[in-house]
Amino acid sequence: MLREESADRDAPARAAEAAANCAQRLAAGFAALTFATLCLIVLGALVRAHDAGLACPDWPLCFGELVPSFDLRVAFEFSHRVAAGSIALCFAWLASRALRLERAPRGLSRQVWIATALLAVQVLLGALTVWHLLAAWTVTSHLLTGNAFAVALAWTAATLREGAHAPQPARAGPRPAGLARGAIGVAAALLVLQIALGGLVSSRYAGMACPEWPTCNGGLWFPTWRGEVGLHLMHRSNGYALLLALGAAAWLARGCGAAGRLTRIAALLCLSQVAVGITNVWLGIPVEVTALHSALAAALALSVSLALRETLVSRPAPPGR
Repeated sequence: MLREESADRDAPARAAEAAANCAQRLAAGFAALTFATLCLIVLGALVRAHDAGLACPDWPLCFGELVPSFDLRVAFEFSHRVAAGSIALCFAWLASRALRLERAPRGLSRQVWIATALLAVQVLLGALTVWHLLAAWTVTSHLLTGNAFAVALAWTAATLREGAHAPQPARAGPRPAGLARGAIGVAAALLVLQIALGGLVSSRYAGMACPEWPTCNGGLWFPTWRGEVGLHLMHRSNGYALLLALGAAAWLARGCGAAGRLTRIAALLCLSQVAVGITNVWLGIPVEVTALHSALAAALALSVSLALRETLVSRPAPPGR
């Protein structure tokens, strides 16, 4: 009789522990899917660098076949489609599990549905990119939405991880003060603009519109703000502004726990990104450097977005304060 009463008393604790373990496993799954999505973004950049965006001229089939005959360009484009489809299927499974999770963390359902909507838009943009023959607006929108989907996955993973460790939510450290939050927000806005400009530079083949650095053409710093040269210069100038904004945000957010650490990481990634961008121009945009440039951009988007999340999520103070 006593054992039965003890078991009844322990049942809520066991249920809570089981839900926390499930949330932790789902968090690991969403984190792994985030990494896979970042790899897919880099693969997309390689497709672009190899001029393979229309190697499969139709969608969803390739030359009217489910599995076409391969050459190098078709292999790049087809592998990109297969990887994207695999990520979509994995996401569908994880999302269904997350939506059925007992004792789900607050806001989890909303985040999962946002990620679902972004994935649906991304699939449509992938089709439009082929149907509209790599139009600049489709390529750029595809890049922006792909990064947004990766961010949504990372936020979902963070929410699940915090839900699995609810008793110690304050370990992440204090929220940044108002000035630091503003600086991180400005950096995030500049980063969105920078990704959009990068997509336009790529889709309009403006990567070598300025074949020199730090000047642009013939020793001139700003020969024109029109056409491909102007687009290239805007990408450069916004990159410098982003680096300054992240440097200021990292300094202002020092001592702010996870937000400060993530902002410092973002600043270092941005510095590396600027260096790689310069190298890209000096070497004439080789494929390997282009892939590294895209990988750093995706990692930068992830770190800035997670730092921004730290400024938005409120956590209770540690016990005894």
